[in-house]
Amino acid sequence: MEQFGGAAAEALSILFSWRGLLITFAGTLLAMTTSFLPGIGSSGVTAFIIVLTIGWDPTSVMLLFGALTGGATFMGSVTAILFNVPGSASSAAALLDGYPLARSGYPRRAIACAATASAVGSVIGVFVLLSILPFIRPFLLAFGPFEMVLLGIWGLATLVAIPNVSPLKAAVMACLGFLVAMIGSSPTSSDPRWTFGNSELLGGVPLIPVLLGLFTFAEIVGWVRRYTLEKASLFAHLPDDSIRSGVTSVFRNFGLTFRSAIIGTGVGIVPGVGGTVASFVAYGQAAQAHRSDGNFGKGDIRGLIAPESAVDSKDGGSLLPVVAFGLPGSEGGVILLAVLALHGIVPGVPMLTDQLPLTYLLIFALLFSNILTSLVGVALTPALARLTELRIDRLVLPAIVLSLLSVIQLNSQITDIALVIAFGLGGYFLKMADWPRVPFVIAFILGEFLETNIALSAQLIPLGRIVPWERPASLAIFVMLAVTFWWLLRKPAEKRKPEAAGGDAWIALAVVVLAAIFLISAAAASASPSALTMIMPSATLAFAAAAFVAAYRKAGFTGFAIPQHHRRPLWILALAPVFTFLLGFSPAMGATVFLWVASSSEALKHRWPIAVAAGSATAAACWYFVHEIAYMLLPEGLLWRLF
Repeated sequence: MEQFGGAAAEALSILFSWRGLLITFAGTLLAMTTSFLPGIGSSGVTAFIIVLTIGWDPTSVMLLFGALTGGATFMGSVTAILFNVPGSASSAAALLDGYPLARSGYPRRAIACAATASAVGSVIGVFVLLSILPFIRPFLLAFGPFEMVLLGIWGLATLVAIPNVSPLKAAVMACLGFLVAMIGSSPTSSDPRWTFGNSELLGGVPLIPVLLGLFTFAEIVGWVRRYTLEKASLFAHLPDDSIRSGVTSVFRNFGLTFRSAIIGTGVGIVPGVGGTVASFVAYGQAAQAHRSDGNFGKGDIRGLIAPESAVDSKDGGSLLPVVAFGLPGSEGGVILLAVLALHGIVPGVPMLTDQLPLTYLLIFALLFSNILTSLVGVALTPALARLTELRIDRLVLPAIVLSLLSVIQLNSQITDIALVIAFGLGGYFLKMADWPRVPFVIAFILGEFLETNIALSAQLIPLGRIVPWERPASLAIFVMLAVTFWWLLRKPAEKRKPEAAGGDAWIALAVVVLAAIFLISAAAASASPSALTMIMPSATLAFAAAAFVAAYRKAGFTGFAIPQHHRRPLWILALAPVFTFLLGFSPAMGATVFLWVASSSEALKHRWPIAVAAGSATAAACWYFVHEIAYMLLPEGLLWRLF
């Protein structure tokens, strides 16, 4: 225990240094902003921030991403309470009673209650996490490659079994993510797999284009809108409405607060579930427990306390599977796991021994950010309530250019531009058809890790070096797997309207075609392909075919329509890799900006001169960055080489 105490003290000294406070404040304010703006999505912005921190030291990284994780929830509840528009999916439960409470004359009570419940929930979640960590380490020391395989399978199985996702869709996406992770050189034999003659793919598909594509570019398309806000009722409050009444209501109902926080922490520990499930589960138990004396859905303050305490306590719980097992507990956990991988920080035993101060630094930064968000959020509420419009559409074009510039900066490979756009478009259609993206990313991140441990286990078990039924850790994970599959079998079939299921057939058919190409290529590339090389495309093909049959029987190929305001950013994004191949990177960015401005639906005077000026300025700025700041050597476009 002395080691844990010393690590905690070291982490606190780093956090409360000037540098530590500056990074934590900056990360918190950024997370608060993205959480407040509806439709932006903290995961997309955080995925973009990863690129900017590649040269940072581990302590700064832990401070920043702890703050980004902790500050990404409460402000979404502020927009839900004041304007009836949730800033994020996990804030949706705050609408049910928070907005009616504010409209009935108690906006200050509602905001203060949400802030206090969030802070208390975060403290409880972190306390539970700190209490569990010392007991996890002895369990981890008993882990070998076979246990790692079982743990990875259990993590993927929980993604399939979570209650708000179709099991068949989650299985398809998990298999596809594992399959994409296998592109490149085999970790056991170094044989190339599915590179299709592209030497840039021998090292595998890079993580950053996958994350930016699925979590940033897939969301950017949806930013092309403006929110007209209903006038907030902050100043039309009753005489007994006050911040103090909101704060005290949390402690008057402390039993509910504590119970909801424990629920949120427990839900957060389960890989792949996330804050939305935690908030609605907590709200449901509160409504059930107070069914006789409650007024839920009409402004009952207990209906606000429960989801708010749960969604922030979830952050503490979701850190446990990340730092102890390398399994993300939420969408934010996926980003955090990617950060650890990029900075050479290994989850598991290292983060609970040699790198224990970093673990505590991450936890304390999250807690500090959660509390700071609540305080700042309450202070800013009067100013935020005066907003009548949110123009998030103005952020789209700068976000596209900066994201593409960040991608090309990593490896100086034009292929990365095509990859990030391909994953972005794919992620957009997955989102439109309500297919889960998190199982894909988690399976992709775990792919090489699982494959390596599968190969080690296959060698050691026949030699008698590993006897699964004699290892307590293996037996414990087998029990967890059995419970997960039991839950999966009991899970009811997904119910969706026929018009909402039409896109399912198109997505499933695309995966069928892709898996078939991989399977045929694997069979043709080698006379004796490895078992895993044949199993993964076959499993992906089988699950995708089953999903296609089910979707086609339900709705055929109908019902998949792209909203009108999404079409322009989609086709401009699709043209970006073509422009890059033909013109080179910097001119391609200029051409993209030119097209965006020239095709804008806004009534602009002198549209064409403005478009030419914006495109030229962008091309010049990108050229200067590439050649004079980053010193990158990028290939010229095809047209320049021809002429």
